Amino acid sequence: MTNVAWGPGRRDTAISGLAALLNRPEWRDSDHCPAIARVVSAALHDANPVVRMQAAYAARAVHADADAAHRAAAVGELLLAERDTNVRMVLLDQLAADSAAAPATVDAILERLVDGDPDRQVAGILTYLALVPRTPFASRLIERWCADASAHPQAVQSFVQHARSYLRPPADAGQIRAFRLLDTTAHAVLAQWTRYAGEHRAEVLSDDQLAELRGAAGTADDIAQQIYFASGAFDDKRGRQGPSGDDLTGFADLAFPVLAKCAALRHPHSIHQAVETMIFLAPVDEARALHGVAEAIPADGPYASESLAGDLVIPYLQRLLAEQRPLVLHDERGVASFRHLLATFAVAGNQAALTLAYTFADVFR
Repeated sequence: MTNVAWGPGRRDTAISGLAALLNRPEWRDSDHCPAIARVVSAALHDANPVVRMQAAYAARAVHADADAAHRAAAVGELLLAERDTNVRMVLLDQLAADSAAAPATVDAILERLVDGDPDRQVAGILTYLALVPRTPFASRLIERWCADASAHPQAVQSFVQHARSYLRPPADAGQIRAFRLLDTTAHAVLAQWTRYAGEHRAEVLSDDQLAELRGAAGTADDIAQQIYFASGAFDDKRGRQGPSGDDLTGFADLAFPVLAKCAALRHPHSIHQAVETMIFLAPVDEARALHGVAEAIPADGPYASESLAGDLVIPYLQRLLAEQRPLVLHDERGVASFRHLLATFAVAGNQAALTLAYTFADVFR
């Protein structure tokens, strides 16, 4: 294969300039537009990939007079014929720009393009198509990824990370669908994690099985992390304005079941992300949050012995005692959840938990 020099040259520099002009509305409306468009159009088929890449930045502008579907189809044909990775990346961006206006056409192009698990760029386009216009190919493909997450770890990771933009409040159909797919994924990785009945030891499992378990834990981490950031918890910690209370009510309803599944893997990082989000969302429904946090933190796991865990949970318990005394002192289920959390951290040697247990001994009667 001949190596291509990607440094600037006369022809690609010239095409770069013409493409920039064609992308400017005032030049597309000028008398010079037809001549510029002809040159850029020819460059899209040039033998030199550097020239094609520069022209590709104006691939949509070449077809500016066409409707979105015809423009997407034209860009799509260029993409399907292209074999150079750098040119394909530019053409994918051009195709994605018409995803909202011509979703069916873009979906059909991707159905012809995708063979196996796609890269992150393509996964981002598919995520939009599956969550917002709900086009058939993108929807089927992502449903399949999520239902069989162990077989598509990289594709699922890309989807989960792209889905974050659609999780954020306020609620809409895209948010609801994104959470449903994340719930499907979390269910799949939890089943994957529990498949070996707790035998998660290197001397018992094969290398492939251990890799499968690491993938499951990583996916649960990704899901919990994206929900955490989408909730506004990170923004709140940094003093930035997040979603309103009304928006968080619907968000919490969708988030808690998924977070519970992520924490059920009993992987400390997943537990921490889930618990941090639950505590942030607690004002929406204090009882639900308390029970969710209690169920997320096992009495016999390593999580409670970590300093980050104590720094998060003990102040939360202190707040409950100050602000939600009926819940944690008189409600039967609330007392049980509170007792579980306080005892778990006290047994782990957390000094603040020991002090709190001694100070409020009535909780344990």
